[in-house]
Amino acid sequence: MATDKAATGSWFERYSWTLFVFFSAILLLFGTTDLPGATTSTTRENAINELFIGCLSVVIAVTGLRRRHRWAWYAMALWPVYIAAQALRAASSGKTDEMRSAVFLLAVALAGLALAYRPTFRSAK
Repeated sequence: MATDKAATGSWFERYSWTLFVFFSAILLLFGTTDLPGATTSTTRENAINELFIGCLSVVIAVTGLRRRHRWAWYAMALWPVYIAAQALRAASSGKTDEMRSAVFLLAVALAGLALAYRPTFRSAK
């Protein structure tokens, strides 16, 4: 049984949602490692925010983006905004290593969105 390549898309398009699961896992890891050492309310709040954003993003990527829902693509489009904000914060505080890694993650997030665009917004025939 032959599969229609146009209907299924490329392997990269079908599994682009896994990039956002990867981002979410990294954010969950940061949140779980930051929370025990949080001594101020601000650092505790940041760690809890990382945990919530990571958990919600994993759920959105697995349940929505994998099934090619448009709302999930729009929700994942917030990742580049989040990463760019973190890069600007790192640049303003002089943390050049964090800024460089944020630029790399930004490029990967934009590539993931670009790969997920066509399968998500393909018109139903």
